[in-house]
Amino acid sequence: MNLRIISSILIISFFTGAASAYTPNPKKDHSKLQKTTLASSQEDNYDVKYLRFNLQLTDTSVFVKGDVATTALVTAVTMSNYVFELDTLMVIDSAKVNGTILPVTVTSGYIRNIALPTALSAGSMFTAHIYYHGVPPVGGGFFNGLTHAVSSHGTHMIYTVSDPWVAQNWWPAKQSATDKIDSMDMFITVPRGVVDGSNGRLVNVDTSTTPGFWKYHWQTHYPIDYYLISIAVARYAEYKSYMHFSGSSDSMLVQNFLMDTATFNPLYKANFDSIGQIIDFYSSLFGRYPFWQEKYGVCYTNLGGGMENQTMTTIGTPDITVIAHELMHQWFGDHVTYARWGEMWLSEGFATFSEELYLARFHSAAEARTRRQSHLASALSPVCGQTFVTDTSGPTTLFNTATVYNKGHLIVTMLRNLAPTDSQFFLSLRTYQQKYAFGNATVANLNSIVDSIYGYNLDSFFSQWIYGYGYPKYTVHWNQVGSSVYVKLVQTPSCITHPTHFNTPVELQLHSPYGDTIVMPYNTLDSELFIFNWADSMSNVVLNPNFMTICRLNSPVTRDITLGVKDFKPIINTEGRIYPNPTHDFWQLEMVEPNTPLIVTDIKGNIVWKGITIKGITQIPGANLPAGTYMLKFVGKNGWDVGLIKE
Repeated sequence: MNLRIISSILIISFFTGAASAYTPNPKKDHSKLQKTTLASSQEDNYDVKYLRFNLQLTDTSVFVKGDVATTALVTAVTMSNYVFELDTLMVIDSAKVNGTILPVTVTSGYIRNIALPTALSAGSMFTAHIYYHGVPPVGGGFFNGLTHAVSSHGTHMIYTVSDPWVAQNWWPAKQSATDKIDSMDMFITVPRGVVDGSNGRLVNVDTSTTPGFWKYHWQTHYPIDYYLISIAVARYAEYKSYMHFSGSSDSMLVQNFLMDTATFNPLYKANFDSIGQIIDFYSSLFGRYPFWQEKYGVCYTNLGGGMENQTMTTIGTPDITVIAHELMHQWFGDHVTYARWGEMWLSEGFATFSEELYLARFHSAAEARTRRQSHLASALSPVCGQTFVTDTSGPTTLFNTATVYNKGHLIVTMLRNLAPTDSQFFLSLRTYQQKYAFGNATVANLNSIVDSIYGYNLDSFFSQWIYGYGYPKYTVHWNQVGSSVYVKLVQTPSCITHPTHFNTPVELQLHSPYGDTIVMPYNTLDSELFIFNWADSMSNVVLNPNFMTICRLNSPVTRDITLGVKDFKPIINTEGRIYPNPTHDFWQLEMVEPNTPLIVTDIKGNIVWKGITIKGITQIPGANLPAGTYMLKFVGKNGWDVGLIKE
């Protein structure tokens, strides 16, 4: 059936029920079982500036030997102890602070302590040098620190995944997401013929100093979070190319390390060749790839998925959507990192959304729609799911696929649909990237930027969808009288908790034998009636046909012949008067109580103006609006929502 979008549809909504009185505060700390940023509060006494790794590894064992030097700035008034994290299975051979050998004690679990002979004062720089060796904890699954594996073709490898708090399994770390390391040198010594892939730029490979061994030197000058520091060691073959940024003469190295290339490359070469195109595409949307003066690449391993280690993703699948997902993290997660673990969706929700972007750009709109449909089904599976993670005590809840990844994806999609224009949505995300470049951000930070660029307040949207539980369920009734189509939406929550109502755009597809049309009213009430001016003979209504909103149909859509124009209040009544309507420049509103909030939306439900009534005559601007039909909503005024016509 041919799909037609009708641009001049009159939408009027009518209040028939109560809206939720609950409005969660996005500025409030909603944490319950939030893992503290650090294992010890004493780690907040210093700010890490530089790391120097010097490790000896093989591709056949997770045994580690070497040293790590941490140079840091004292931020406390005084610091009498240097506290760091390292698993107790790792043996410390010696430790020095500013060149003085000092004893190391274990205070609790894997928290290590060095008592300083003289307390350091605020603003002092110091270097702590830890020499150690050992076999890290061996566990199953994804979050293991350091893993040894063998490919199906017999290639041995070791690789790291330090997310979320297992960097301490393999190096002496401060595990704070908000203390990014300014720069780093990584020296890895491996048996001859073995390759190491790591963060940043490959400075040198010393193949002659130590017979039988190669020493790799990687270096990064971009701020990096502790959990994004990585190594991958195997008998890799390097596969590299250069990508070029559109509209610029600048280019960047794409440096991949693949295994079993005789069989691997012919099958999956095209997927890895696409990385440069995806970098350029994402750069056009969110700003240039943040680490372009160093590189981007992947190290192929047996990992069950991918880990977005900065500039060098560790990946275990050639799936192109996983490749695109991990690449997106270089912007959302690596460049701008969440300030709190509970706000993980700021990383994973946007990376999952990028799969849809990739498919729509390089494959088809149909494939992108199918991906949204799949993720929506997942997001709806927990009826009381919450995107903000209150229990960050372990990776199971922290990396919840349904609520953090897939619900997060659909929240970004709804945020896009709320934008007055698509360009303003992407401008918001570019501004977010620019403002918090190489740092950390919160949901409140994103909320503030979106408010500024969209031109209206979205506190309730973020509060309900990020901190609220569940999603709306809808009962849909419709009727047609002449050229007027009436659709009544009755919203109930999936979870008997907060919020009891979700403010959201809802896409509706109106069916007729002559073609379909799509409208997207903005649902703000528990029971709301919309009228659309459409002459084609109606046959049905489909809720959420393109899976743009997190919602579920409560029961089959039905026709209700009692719905009709009698349900609407007149445009001019005893409560107020609006004129002229239609208008060329502005509408004037009078006889309405002062301080009544007003919202004007377009036919898709996008808010184009917000204001508040004053004593006497309130003027609603319309000169800069395109000609068409708009809806004026009187927040809290029962039955006083009217259509506005701009000529």
